[in-house]
Amino acid sequence: MSAAAAGLGFFAVLVGLALLAGRRGGVSPRVAAGAYLVILLGWALLPAVWLACAGSALGSWLGGIRTSGGGCLLGLDHGQWQLLGYVPGALVAGMLVFHGLRQAAATRRAEMRGVALSRSVRRPTSAGEVWVVPSERPAAFASGLWRSRAVVTSGLLAPLESAERRAVCEHEAAHVRLGHPRLLVVCGAIAAACGRFPPVRRAWEGLRRELEAAADDEAARVVGTEALVSALVRAVRLVGSEAPPMAPGFMGAEHLRWRIARLEHPGPAPPWPTALVGVAAAATATAMALVACLLAGAPASVVGASACLGVVALIALRPTWAWGRHRAPG
Repeated sequence: MSAAAAGLGFFAVLVGLALLAGRRGGVSPRVAAGAYLVILLGWALLPAVWLACAGSALGSWLGGIRTSGGGCLLGLDHGQWQLLGYVPGALVAGMLVFHGLRQAAATRRAEMRGVALSRSVRRPTSAGEVWVVPSERPAAFASGLWRSRAVVTSGLLAPLESAERRAVCEHEAAHVRLGHPRLLVVCGAIAAACGRFPPVRRAWEGLRRELEAAADDEAARVVGTEALVSALVRAVRLVGSEAPPMAPGFMGAEHLRWRIARLEHPGPAPPWPTALVGVAAAATATAMALVACLLAGAPASVVGASACLGVVALIALRPTWAWGRHRAPG
């Protein structure tokens, strides 16, 4: 099979996975988020690999070289023409690395430290602690690169009832417990580099939507749906007013209304949609890991394949599991 045919086939797999993950019929938000993450990683990886393969094949033809695999093994033991053919793929990969470093730097600059931490109050929740920052601006978010923190301002908590305050804090702490801040750094870099491409933009929006829904489910499990919905309703009013945005990258009032409707009318949750999306995401991640490792010249052994799969599984399937356990606040 040629590199072009293999690339087209994998593109079709990514599109099919996006259609499955976009179902509204009872797919677990954690599993759907994992699928969207696999899709984003696929769209980031495949153009670079495909361009490198095409350039290597062209270099082989220009240099009169014939290699097994059509010149698509990305080792450094080929001729100079093949190495020059890797330049387009390296440029794409370099663009992704550049945006990744920018995202990491921006996240690092936004981390709370020094005076901000000393003025804040730590509030315990069942999923961890939340830092309450004295500020009139209503905001609630979870961020951080080396040490993720959930942050809520006093301007947001002040107008809320006690149960609503707890719901907001549980929601933000759940983002940290589920590892969302670091995932958003990685995927934000992909969206910044390739976001004009509609499949990438839709996967990025889908990932953020499902991460919010997953945190909603964690909070509702602790405080109940009524308190969480009440807090979201008040958030809709804040978003609809002239108040500043609730948090960086916040998706707006329409997204909040979707979350409220989802919580108020959960409906039946058959297991097969979640199982189907989970199996499809795991299979896609497996294929992506094996192809990437083999093209990069990794040994086609059980150990090499297992190492590749382990790395991709830790990243791509991170939204499906939580770090730590729920505990009573206090």
